[in-house]
Amino acid sequence: MALWRSDRAVRLAPVGAVACAGLLPLLQVALAFSYPDNDVRTGLWSLAVTVVYLPLHLRHVWYAARGVRLPAGGWTFAAMAVVILAATPLAGNMWPRAYAGLAASAVLVLPGPWSFVVFLSLVIAAAPASLLLGLPWNAAPWLTVSVLSGSGAVLLLVWLSAALVRLQSARQVLAQRAVAQERRRIDDDLRRTLGTALESLAARGARAADLLQTPPGRRAELVAELSGLADDSRRTLAEARQRVRGYRRPSLRAELDTAATLLSAAGIETRLRLPRTGIPDTIAPEPRAALRATVTRLLGSEGVSACTITAAVSTDGVRLEVRADGVAETIDVQTGGRP
Repeated sequence: MALWRSDRAVRLAPVGAVACAGLLPLLQVALAFSYPDNDVRTGLWSLAVTVVYLPLHLRHVWYAARGVRLPAGGWTFAAMAVVILAATPLAGNMWPRAYAGLAASAVLVLPGPWSFVVFLSLVIAAAPASLLLGLPWNAAPWLTVSVLSGSGAVLLLVWLSAALVRLQSARQVLAQRAVAQERRRIDDDLRRTLGTALESLAARGARAADLLQTPPGRRAELVAELSGLADDSRRTLAEARQRVRGYRRPSLRAELDTAATLLSAAGIETRLRLPRTGIPDTIAPEPRAALRATVTRLLGSEGVSACTITAAVSTDGVRLEVRADGVAETIDVQTGGRP
């Protein structure tokens, strides 16, 4: 289980897709020497042609499994199609089974509806081509199913791998956004609180310096100014320490924004309703874990189309309500606190 919870699964998924895409043609070559009405010559033709087209096919799968656009994909697909189709009369009556790889590459490389047109054409053409090469009529349906299932297995692995890669990229983007948003929050908070206090300290220090230049008769005023400066410095230091302790806890607003972004990225229309009076700056580990568990459950649920996250602040504390398709779940963020 630890394997699938780590980034290793994302790195291994494209490799697995390529391995499956290469295993099926190699198995076809191994069986080509034992098919009925085939001989060593047809088997050697199957081997030679597979050696030529398989690198092109694996290249298509590798790029698609990583969610990367393939450069010159149309040309490599055209070369692959020419090699496979030209070898049809030479590589035996079971050679049209190799159309599975060509059909999968068509979906991965060709644009829009053309990919599906070529895919269906190859699946339909596999059985008639084998019949013309002498395959018994009762084996033709099996060949069609073989081409369809072989290409479908490769496409399923490729799409799964690409989805994992996209999810990992989205997670990294969300993490970067959360960090940037937290930094902006801390910067604004420090500018609003400690920044103002430090400006006041600087102004008092400047006044005290001016009083040093005045006649000795204003000594009492100088002492009062220095005493006030010391008191303000102690208060500012205590507030700075309190702020630092608060920054060690995660931000409630950042958690809510991340939850809304994740749900929206999954296709769930999400609205975030916050009170005008504001919300607490931080969230404790327990409600934070409960909020993340709720978001994870919604992401794994089927049929969820809309979600509303509402934060309600009262004198007793803060309560989050997560409502999805008429079902509501409440999470107490803190009790006895103020926003």
